Amino acid sequence: MRNRGPGKWREWRWAGITLPLLPPEKPSPDVPPDPALAKPLTEIAYETISKLTAINCQAKLTECMVEFAKEPDSPGGRFSELRLRELFRETAAANLTKEEVLEIFPLPEAPSRTGSRKPSKARAKSKEPAPDG
Repeated sequence: MRNRGPGKWREWRWAGITLPLLPPEKPSPDVPPDPALAKPLTEIAYETISKLTAINCQAKLTECMVEFAKEPDSPGGRFSELRLRELFRETAAANLTKEEVLEIFPLPEAPSRTGSRKPSKARAKSKEPAPDG
């Protein structure tokens, strides 16, 4: 447990592999949120590992993680969370079906075109027919 300090150290651990992560960047308010970050890293990791374990491909993920650990993003030896997410995506795409990959990494939703405007009201028909003339 941390008793003091800023708490800017994050790690991801699995199967004896420890990857120190860079602190997440705060998004600017004028930029829309990235749909790839909708799911937390732990959920993506769990789903990917579970599906790869079910088809006996966990060793391939371990090999990819060992290779990934050799190339840190910063001089301090930390890794970007986005790169780790991409590693999971690439490993899943290489070993799982397209449907399983889409379950883990859903495509971003297209923006809906529903606006605040209401459709115009339908015009009521006259009860009496118009005079000919």
